[in-house]
This record gives sequence, C-alpha cells and structure tokens, in this order.
Amino acid sequence: MYLFVSGLLFYIVYDTYIKVTSGSHLIPINVFALLAGVIFESKRITNRWIMVVIIAIVSFFIAYAFLNLIGESLNRRQGIVLMLNSSITIWPPIFLVLYFIFSLLFYKYRIIPKLTEGITLLQSIAVIYWVVDYRLINSDTIFIQTFLIIGLLFSLYSIFHAFTNTHLSHTHKLILSIWSSIIMLLFALDNLHLIDQSEPVENIENLQEILYLGLQYFLLGISSIYIIQNFILLFRFLPLPWNFFNSKYFDKVRDLKDDHIYRYSDQQVSPLHSLICILFVGTIFSLNYYHQIVPKQFLIWMAFVTFPFLFTIYNHLIGKKNYAYLLLLFLFISCNNKAEKIEKINPNNIKQNEVVSDLTSEQIEKIKNIHATFAEVDKSSLEQTITDFKRDLHPQDEIEIWMQMAKAYEAYLSKNKKNLNEKKEIFRLILSRSMMNSEEAIENSNLKYLSKKQAEEVLSFYNSAPQPLIVE
Repeated sequence: MYLFVSGLLFYIVYDTYIKVTSGSHLIPINVFALLAGVIFESKRITNRWIMVVIIAIVSFFIAYAFLNLIGESLNRRQGIVLMLNSSITIWPPIFLVLYFIFSLLFYKYRIIPKLTEGITLLQSIAVIYWVVDYRLINSDTIFIQTFLIIGLLFSLYSIFHAFTNTHLSHTHKLILSIWSSIIMLLFALDNLHLIDQSEPVENIENLQEILYLGLQYFLLGISSIYIIQNFILLFRFLPLPWNFFNSKYFDKVRDLKDDHIYRYSDQQVSPLHSLICILFVGTIFSLNYYHQIVPKQFLIWMAFVTFPFLFTIYNHLIGKKNYAYLLLLFLFISCNNKAEKIEKINPNNIKQNEVVSDLTSEQIEKIKNIHATFAEVDKSSLEQTITDFKRDLHPQDEIEIWMQMAKAYEAYLSKNKKNLNEKKEIFRLILSRSMMNSEEAIENSNLKYLSKKQAEEVLSFYNSAPQPLIVE
C-alpha cells in the first residue's frame, strides 16, 4: 500500500511539471479515471495491493523494453527524459491488458459475480428502459423487431422468476445467466460508444462536466473486467474452425454451461423485494426518460452500482415495520411530482399517429438535410425520421419548422465550437423555442451546460413565430 501511494504521489508531481512545461498530461485525465476504476476493483477482488503494484511495475518495464525494441535504441536518440515520458504514455493499455489476463487466469471465479433473481430483474428493467428511450419500439426493421420480441420474452421470463418461487433448476439458471450476459454486453458496447463521443476532459472548462465524465470513466473501469468476462461467457458458445461441433466443442460447451450455472445463486428473492425494485428503479428511469437529466447509459450503470447498496441498507432497516410503507409513500410522492412536471412539455412522450401523409421527392430531400444536420444529437435513423414526418397531417408545415431549426442550429455552431453535450442542449433549446417564446424556452430547458447569455444567443438565430404542439 505504501509503495503504491508513493508511486502515485511521484507521478502526480512529475505529471504536474510536464503539464506546466508542455501543456498536456502524460496520461489523459479520462484514462486516469478509467485506471482508477480498474485499480479500485482490483483491490476489491484480490484484497491485495501488492498484485496491483507488481502488475503496474511489470507493465512499465514492458513499455520501456518495447520502445527500445521498435525505436532502435530510443534511449540514445531521444534522451532518458523523453524515453521515460513515452513509456508512461503507452503504459496504461499494457497495464490493462496484463491486469485482465491475470484476473481471468487466477481469479476466474471471483470475477464471475454471483447472480440472483433480483439482479436479473434489475437488468431486465434497465434493458426495457434502454429500448424505450432509444425509441427502438418504433422501428420498422425486421431484425430489430425480432430482437425486441426475443428480449421481451427473456425479460418476462426473469420477471416471472422474480415474483414466483419457481425452483431454479439448472436450465433456469443457464437461461437467466445467458440473458444477463447479453444485457451486460449490450450496455457495455453502448456505454463505450457514449464515452467515445465525449470531448477530452482536458478541453472542458466546466468543473461539473469534468467530474461527470470522470465518474463515467471510473464506472467503466470498475465494470471493465466483468464486461470482458460476460463477452467470454457468450463468445465461447461459438464453434471455432478447429472444433466445429466435434467432441471437443461439446466438452467446452458443457464446461461453459457449468460456469453459467455456478454463478447463479440458489437464493430466491421475495415478491415484495421485486416490487420495490420495479417501483424504485422504474420511477428513476421514468423521470430521466421524460426530463433527460443524464444520459441513459450513465443512469443505468449508476443503478447497477448503487441499487444493491441501497437494498442492503433496506434489509438492515427492514425490522422497522413502517419502513417499507414510508419507501412506498416516497415513491408515490415522486410519481405525483413527475406527473405535475409532465404537463409543461414532453415531446418524447407524445403518442404517435399512424402514417397519414405521402411525401414528395422535394420534401424527402429536405428531410434528408434535416436528418444530416441533427444526426449527431438525434440518433433516429433516416427511415424513422421520414416515417415520423409521414405521420403528420400537415408535413410541409412541420418540415418548414424543422428547416428553420436546422438553420438556427448550424448558424450558431458555425461561430461557436461546442462539445456533444452542449450540442444536445442547443438542440433541445431550439426545439422548445419552436413551440414557445424565447423566455419560456430557456426557463423550461433546465440548462446545464449553457449560460443564459449563451442560450439567448442561440435563440437569436431562430426568428420564426412559435408553433405550439397540438395533440388531436
């Protein structure tokens, strides 16, 4: 522990010097947050700091040796300082690879977390929220529709087990474990995509956003080894060219099935606990769906990390008879508050009409331009966007509104460089402005990244009269 802290302090002092002299960190802050998450989880798994220190030291010497090998004695050509800096720069990926290999080889069953019906229920609720928030239920693609049907069946299967005392046979455990692996891998890929879009932390001036992105990377570091483990638990089902459905393949599958069954607990959750899980997590997800407070990926991972801890507290206090009723009362009040806020404006919660209009080639061309303009902040496919305009009784009027929005969006960004979160807020602000005056739009947008002055500048590019949304 002392050696680890000493090394960390040395790096902080040295990196501060490099930042002052060169203007950049040796290890980007976001990567450092990722490493912090990995090291934190390593300590929890192994309960030994010495293993973290050994892997860190070995990784550094490998990085140093690798640079010498490919650089034809970089030590002589660049000097010891540049050699040291280069070794530190490429150290993180080498450390991560060695750590993952070490953990998978020597701590296999400690990093395969025990699953329960409650955890699978939480994951199923999260994936339902994920699908709804991405508006995949509106997709006309056969592949996505098939995926949704299969996912719904698995989710109902996990909900059924959470609310009944059905015996957890080996078959039930295997199905629930595979479903859990699929969910975690899906969320991992989506979370990686979200983080990949984020601007480097060093380029962000807002302290709140720096802490928020740092927390995202820290959570990714904590979950990274489990992400890899879930990937392996699924990938090993695939036959390889040298054991394509032969005896070795079926032996491997039997062992893999045992791994899935082994990690699923025989302990069953009570229906009351399952109900509390759905009410509590469902309320949080619903509030975020309507108000888009934080990205869905961040909220889902936070739920996975924090809800088991909160439930531990609940179990500790369950002896107090009125506790469960107070919790339900809190959830009821939260739902009432949510309903009051929804009355203001919820464009994402409006029930869509059937297709009622045809579009001309000129209108479709305009819609393509609109879709291209907002593609970065609105992940709807072009096909879905065209279908949405076809659902409008007066598509030409709606297209003109969106064309004005696109012009305002592009005009502001042409003069102001913004990161993705700021662009999303600009988009929501202009969307609100299309339905109300500037003052109301700013008031109802709950600005997190833009100042009021910046918001007023954004809306100065939108001069059309507001067109309130009419629901018939």
